[in-house]
Amino acid sequence: MTRAARVPIHVGHVVLSLRAGGLENGVVNVINGLNRGEFLSTVCCLQSSGEFARRITDERCQVLEFGLRPGNDPRLARAFKTLRLDIVHTRNAEAFFYGALASRLAGAPVVHSEHGRTFPEKWHRALLQRWLLRSTASAFAVSGQLAEQLVAEIGVPAGSFKVIYNGVDTAKFAGAARRGRRERRDDILIGSVGRLAAVKNYQLLLQAVARLPQELPWRLVLIGDGPERESLQQTIGQLGIGARVSLLGHRDDVAELLGDLDIFVLPSVSEGMSNTLLEAMAAGVAVIASDVGGNREIIEAGRSGLLFAPGDLQAAAQAIQQVAGDAQLRSRLASAGAQRAVTTFGLATMLSAYEDLYRSVRRTTSDQLTRPLGA
Repeated sequence: MTRAARVPIHVGHVVLSLRAGGLENGVVNVINGLNRGEFLSTVCCLQSSGEFARRITDERCQVLEFGLRPGNDPRLARAFKTLRLDIVHTRNAEAFFYGALASRLAGAPVVHSEHGRTFPEKWHRALLQRWLLRSTASAFAVSGQLAEQLVAEIGVPAGSFKVIYNGVDTAKFAGAARRGRRERRDDILIGSVGRLAAVKNYQLLLQAVARLPQELPWRLVLIGDGPERESLQQTIGQLGIGARVSLLGHRDDVAELLGDLDIFVLPSVSEGMSNTLLEAMAAGVAVIASDVGGNREIIEAGRSGLLFAPGDLQAAAQAIQQVAGDAQLRSRLASAGAQRAVTTFGLATMLSAYEDLYRSVRRTTSDQLTRPLGA
């Protein structure tokens, strides 16, 4: 049997790790959701695997760890050849640098996707990305705004990045929300889910809730862990809000926890297309987010959620107070958000787009392999 005729299509997903994070959660969703009769997945973790590796339900999927250090490492190209990958899918810049170069040596086409990053880009990294994109089979971003930023920052022609929105299992989060919904509603539970890192700007969220009126019965929960935990704890103490704020750390019952929330706030300074924002909407929670990345494409401002200018403490506090103090507004935003999550950002829609892309790349590569010389 020839390589062109071989099935299933073997995709190598190149990531830094499978530690807890939005990108990593998306990788797991893709692997678990791809048609198993047509696709086979292997995860190549450039650093180490992580806790999300346990969420992969496809028993055929291998998770490999490379512990790579800066510089070229031939082990990755050798692994690609040994695995006989049909497609190498790199996610974000660091994986692109390593994976695209190794794929050239292994003779496998590259699909590259961008899931969110901070700008501006350094000139030498932009130069390398321009060069690598010339031989990339397909590239996409998870939001239109991110695609436009990449074009400007890297210096590539418009249209170099397609757009494939993230998708979430809306039925799972809606069902979990119904099971997890609290019976007692004598307080307003505000929350967020994400890595405790500076880019998420949870410091601003703490400052914002500290400005809420004392008579408003609010509580705040942050779900996730990361390098900012100690700093956030210090801020909580300085603001005197320790009795109302809980840092829950990494949790595997996020869907149920989201179902308990009245308000979800995403205060990031940078985003691609936030899975946690989509999950909160699917769970029927009123959402508030900074106007960065794909948040504007997810939220119809004033209808399915509220947006505030990134880093604007006063605007964030006002938005939270507005929603916390108006039960009808919360209900209206939650209902519209849940409907939007289902109709536009469902998991099936995203998986269909990925499968179509992988088939197209495989088909193009097969045609090139079987085309007579000089044709």
